[in-house]
Amino acid sequence: MFGYIRPVQSELLVREYDLYRAVYCGLCRYGGKHLSHFTRFFLNYDFVTLALLRLSLSDERAHIGLERCPYHIKKRRTLCANGSYEFTCSAFAILLYYKVLDDINDSKGFKKLIKRMTKPFFKHLKKNAVGYAELEKYIKGQLDKLSLLEKDNKTNKDLSIDKVANCFAAITEYIASYGLEGEKKLIAAQCGYHIGRYIYIIDALDDLFEDNEKGNYNPLLNKYGSISEVMRQIEEIKTTITDSMNAFSSVYGLITIGENPDRVNDYDNIIFNICELGGKAALNKVLLKQQKNQEA
Repeated sequence: MFGYIRPVQSELLVREYDLYRAVYCGLCRYGGKHLSHFTRFFLNYDFVTLALLRLSLSDERAHIGLERCPYHIKKRRTLCANGSYEFTCSAFAILLYYKVLDDINDSKGFKKLIKRMTKPFFKHLKKNAVGYAELEKYIKGQLDKLSLLEKDNKTNKDLSIDKVANCFAAITEYIASYGLEGEKKLIAAQCGYHIGRYIYIIDALDDLFEDNEKGNYNPLLNKYGSISEVMRQIEEIKTTITDSMNAFSSVYGLITIGENPDRVNDYDNIIFNICELGGKAALNKVLLKQQKNQEA
């Protein structure tokens, strides 16, 4: 499920990349231990970014230790930050479950049957995310709203992409800011919103040819009418996707001014790398893929 937002490794200092991997490892370990061993196979980079954001903006004390990984012989450096991991993993499990339900509704034939067979597993995964009924209610409500808007969008060509993207962006906004207070909550909310908006639109661009072939809903196809027209308007689409990552970077930058004008830590450098380089790298990869598809 998704996984577009990650740093450009070559532009990170060694200690920054080690920290990023330690956060990924810590989140993976926590999910495997407290939710299900199989969460290790579904964890994606987008939720690592959300965990980084929470770690950076919260007051949680975290430390790096060496832990045994079931997939590696040697012990690996792991960032231990159970508070941020608990919420991030729970949000991931809940969102994953409702994404599976959505996939079941959108699938047909044998594929639908296979997805139905996996539903009990994902339901069990969601049940292990205890204590977050309010979060689940919010995620379900926004996804239901998104589903209705997508159905309406099939017949209403004037419905903007932003209106449907807003539903998913509202989910990541809620996840990013949950439990924070004051200025940090406002900053996290806006960062989370633009993360979600970016993910929704770049995912639509990534799935363009597949959705066209299968007759699935795609907001870009719905707005522009055909693949050829989408590709003709690609500069406009690139701009709106890039704008979200630029907004993420600008809003996050507010935390480095004000009370702590000299604050720039390794979390900050990783997040700015993701905003300013990683997001653009993922977009360029998707664009190259679609240009090849168009030429084929």
